[in-house]
Amino acid sequence: MSTEQTQAIFENVYRGRQSALHHLAYMRTAKVLLAMDALLRAGVELRASRVLDYGFGAGTFFRHCPREASLFGVETDRQNVREVEAMLRDRGFEKTDLQPIDISDWERHPLLQKQYDVILCSHILEHMDRPVDLLSALGRCMAPGGKLVCLVPINEIVMNPHHVQTVDRAAVEGWTREAGMVLHDYRESDHTFYPFQPLFAHDSGWRHRVARGVSLGFGLLSAGVGREVWLRMSSFLGRALGLKPCQAVFVLTDASVSDDSDLRNDQEPLS
Repeated sequence: MSTEQTQAIFENVYRGRQSALHHLAYMRTAKVLLAMDALLRAGVELRASRVLDYGFGAGTFFRHCPREASLFGVETDRQNVREVEAMLRDRGFEKTDLQPIDISDWERHPLLQKQYDVILCSHILEHMDRPVDLLSALGRCMAPGGKLVCLVPINEIVMNPHHVQTVDRAAVEGWTREAGMVLHDYRESDHTFYPFQPLFAHDSGWRHRVARGVSLGFGLLSAGVGREVWLRMSSFLGRALGLKPCQAVFVLTDASVSDDSDLRNDQEPLS
């Protein structure tokens, strides 16, 4: 399946789903928790930063950014772009520039001709035939000292039919080298979600309905205990039960200003 076909599947998926309850779903918040944890470890201050979310989905990451930040992002569905912009305006975000993107001509998009302090690429690379092409393009968008934060699924029990890449650390390191960047930080997490992963490989049917319930339940629990407690608890329980991590988060920096001797590669988030 080509990148264009894969992306087309996700057209309209977030339309009209901007309620607080929708944003609490774990399939959204889990990515934000890990991204924010990685930024904290990297010493990144989002306040007053220029932030690009490539493939922002429902805009959940934006909701966790400070209002002083300048927010940029691309998505494929024009209506979803308008709805996320409206959500951010309602929440008091004034400096936003969200635009639709044509995947068949993604490299020429005007937002990819600018520079950013922080770039987020969450659960995009596994859908691409050539992930290194996107990493290289995003790397060129990093301002001096900028950080590129990527999240990917790992250890899939049932391969999601929309994924064209099987991701592990070796794959990440290979992409990083080919893109001419430095792997500053790599962490694997989300162990407790591992037994439920097969439910989320389906777009319809009873498994999909159960997955939505599980996602909301996990989301409510993680929101209730807070980011730091949840990440530590999830890792501890998962390891005690012999479960594998479901997600990896890694941070890339420009090779010209980075020192790979500083690589942090613990297998659980540390706040």
